[in-house]
Amino acid sequence: MTVTNKKNVNIVIADEDLRNSVQNAIDSQYKANFFVDVASCISAEGKDDIALILCDKNLLNSDQAELLSQLKTTYPSTRYLIIGPHCTSELQIAVLKQGARGYFDCSSSLANLSNAFHCVLMGEVWVERHVIAGLIDELSQPPKISEEQQKTIESLSPKEREVAELVSHGATNKKIAYEMEITERTVKSHLTTIFHKMDISDRLSLAIFFRDLR
Repeated sequence: MTVTNKKNVNIVIADEDLRNSVQNAIDSQYKANFFVDVASCISAEGKDDIALILCDKNLLNSDQAELLSQLKTTYPSTRYLIIGPHCTSELQIAVLKQGARGYFDCSSSLANLSNAFHCVLMGEVWVERHVIAGLIDELSQPPKISEEQQKTIESLSPKEREVAELVSHGATNKKIAYEMEITERTVKSHLTTIFHKMDISDRLSLAIFFRDLR
């Protein structure tokens, strides 16, 4: 099997044990480049081909916002996931506000790390279930909604609108499927259609949009 179809990811982790654990968790699905600090990741070559950066929370500390900003400037088309020990909802929300696509709790198993990578690369966020609702409630300056987007609400089917409203309350695909008595695959299909109709790129933007309609 060749690695040509594997997505390139940068893993920025200083702790050797955690680096090895991450490598074992994603080894068969991604081509990983490992760095021990943010500076070496920023100065690395091949920046246009990196799909995702996994960065250790311990390497950010008090300079988190600035370092994430530097990474975003250096890798403008790359998505970011922070990994670290269990933390509060407030800290997870701060990570999202600073441009990362989620926070992976490594205090227990890394079995879901590949799932987290997949979600982030698909435009979703990876945080604890209640964090999305908390983030939506905290946003004091939601993005402007265009007239075109307002009009597209009328083009959504009743099922699509129900899916969107459940997303705005922080529901996962599994929860939506249960509530609507449909499959998760159908939920994903509805979301794809909603994103296309509304010209919205991700789940968080959709949640904010429908929060403002309430």
